[in-house]
Amino acid sequence: MIKNVLLDWSGTLADDLSAVLKATNLIFAEYGRDPLTLEEFRLHFRLPFSGFYADLLPEATAEGLEALYERFFLGLNDTIELLPGAREFLGFCRDTGRRAFLFSSIKTSHFELQGGRLGVLDDFEVAYTEIMDKREKIREILHTHSLNPEETIFVGDMVHDIETAKHGGVLDVAVLSGFDRVEKLLPARPTIIARDIAAVQKLL
Repeated sequence: MIKNVLLDWSGTLADDLSAVLKATNLIFAEYGRDPLTLEEFRLHFRLPFSGFYADLLPEATAEGLEALYERFFLGLNDTIELLPGAREFLGFCRDTGRRAFLFSSIKTSHFELQGGRLGVLDDFEVAYTEIMDKREKIREILHTHSLNPEETIFVGDMVHDIETAKHGGVLDVAVLSGFDRVEKLLPARPTIIARDIAAVQKLL
């Protein structure tokens, strides 16, 4: 039985793809680059996102990118809404006694603004944010909270999430509601592919 649920935020619980694309294109404009279309962005974007920028904006520094992203995204936090079924899924975890943890690369301040406005901050036992490479953190989380990998799933929308789950020995569940399209996810060999978080709830 699955007793523990690790959850990505962007594209899994929160509908922020358009906002992230807008902020990214504003950064590109600062460097005199043409904007990416949605399909171009979904094709090239990956985690850790330092690799994405290293490929497309090699002249940018990590500090400069962070400052620009903070400036451009700050005004977009109020546009983020939960994806369909996300609120119900978090309630399902609570009502069935499943332990829910956020496991995301989102900036802490952005999650607190979004999650606070959306009323979901208390739905997570612990919120792990600003995790640049989740593969380096998952085993620590499992150990810290005494989570049995055989009773744990990680639900995410990107190849990096699948790789992270497999690295931690937990069940990987890929959802199609976010950043990576199914064609991009398939080479990572996800164990389960679900349409969205509502479909994950039905599986559980």
